[in-house]
Amino acid sequence: MTIKITKVSDDLYPATLILPDMPAVKEAWSTNEALTGLQLTNELVARGCHQVDIGDAMYEQDPLWVEKLQKV
Repeated sequence: MTIKITKVSDDLYPATLILPDMPAVKEAWSTNEALTGLQLTNELVARGCHQVDIGDAMYEQDPLWVEKLQKV
């Protein structure tokens, strides 16, 4: 998997981008600490990840992640 996300609490997720599967992503990256779903989504989009790929990776770890974004 190109985007590796782990759920560590109700709305905190550390993540890693693994290359070379995503040509739009210029460099490997991982969080220094767990981020909220909204923070993580913004970071991944800023690094060139496609929203569908982010959604798939987030849903795999937390099927309710979208509802949590709407609470923010």
